[in-house]
Amino acid sequence: MKKIGFIAGVSFLVGALFFALTFGYLHKTENNESIISPDITFAETLKTNIVNFAPLVKKVRPAVVKVLSESIIETGGSPFGDDLFDRFFNIPKRKRKATGLGSGFIISKNGYIVTNNHVVKGAIKVKIITFDKMELNAKIIGTDPKTDLALLKVKANNLPFITLGNSNKVEVGEWVLAIGNPFGQSLTVTSGIVSAKGRQLGLAEYEDFIQTDAAINRGNSGGPLVNMEGKVIGINSAIIAPMGGNVGIGFAIPSNMAKKVINDLKTKGRVVRGWLGIGIQELSKLDAKEYDLPEAGILISSIEEGSPAKKAGLKKFDFITQVNGERVTTGDELKMKIADSDPGTIIELTIYRGTNKKKIKVKIGEAPDTLKFRTRGKNGRSFDLGMVLVNNNRALSKEYELNTSNGILVKKVERGSVSFQHGIKTGDVILGVNRIEINSVDDFRRAISKKEPGSNIFLYINRYGNEFIRKFTLPE
Repeated sequence: MKKIGFIAGVSFLVGALFFALTFGYLHKTENNESIISPDITFAETLKTNIVNFAPLVKKVRPAVVKVLSESIIETGGSPFGDDLFDRFFNIPKRKRKATGLGSGFIISKNGYIVTNNHVVKGAIKVKIITFDKMELNAKIIGTDPKTDLALLKVKANNLPFITLGNSNKVEVGEWVLAIGNPFGQSLTVTSGIVSAKGRQLGLAEYEDFIQTDAAINRGNSGGPLVNMEGKVIGINSAIIAPMGGNVGIGFAIPSNMAKKVINDLKTKGRVVRGWLGIGIQELSKLDAKEYDLPEAGILISSIEEGSPAKKAGLKKFDFITQVNGERVTTGDELKMKIADSDPGTIIELTIYRGTNKKKIKVKIGEAPDTLKFRTRGKNGRSFDLGMVLVNNNRALSKEYELNTSNGILVKKVERGSVSFQHGIKTGDVILGVNRIEINSVDDFRRAISKKEPGSNIFLYINRYGNEFIRKFTLPE
């Protein structure tokens, strides 16, 4: 009985002491004017675990813009919407205006703006609305469908802008803000964390998406994903939305990928990527054991004739494990490293040939599929012909069953493009433009760039051994 009384007494004393300490802390807190000083910095605020994004938003929001695009789309000429019916009765297509809305952000005080390619794709007119409601006409400097990026320019000075940060330093779990114009609303800010890195969605040819749970919806495309330093670490681009709205899975193009694209579009009007000319197959560490190899890497399954890989002495079944001393274990990693290398750059590949480890230096070439033709006419306007052109050679001549290795080969034609409308087909060989012999894509580019948009040219084409002349009207 005494023992029970002793335990009860001790419990009472401990409880009283806890109450006194708690009351004293709360009393002290109540007497303070503010738990957090109003002059506290944003970084110090984060340390208290009470996140106030307002100072950061005030800093970056003025550089975010609304992007309005206007395009012309063709619809079926008949009320049935049947292409076969329209062609049979020679019913012309109907044209109508279509408008699009997205977001973008200013990256320089003299008016360069970054957005998504799909926001301005096919646009004949682009308008920018700034944070302070100023409306400006924008010029499309260049687009890159392979990364879904576009660079615009407005005539203005001393604009507020934000800078591109280093997306390689982004860590899963860190805070980010997504800013844009969801569902046509004016500038909206949402917060979240980086959920994952290196996501592949199959939406673009070159992907390395940052995944975030910050709410991204339709209209956010092209807006910035900002870190706590106020720098852009991603360009909001896509969502997974089975019901059409945000479900906490959004994706942004990494800023480091965007830097090269923006620089190329600004200086060249197109994106130039590196090329090896190999077919590849990923092998996991487990699969590699079947080939008596000690680690995961990339197996070369084929090599194109005349390619940089062939010239450097690489062989089929060589096994790549490193590029310039950095490990590569997936095809996407290798693809990105090569694409980001400027043509003419010398890189060092670490390979296994059989079981022998070797280092081979390769001079990077220019990827043929980057030569989707875009040029500027004499008046400075750009136009896109919507076809991929490559320098013809014996290997391509054999692959496409051509009877010539001269001229330039049409490797791809985009459906609905100007080239498609003029009857240009994959496998056509362009031998000349207006009686000027064409031996390279550069020859073709120079010949076209002398012409005004809307003018006519004559293409000398070889199609399966038959040569003919095709009249071609350049887009306006």
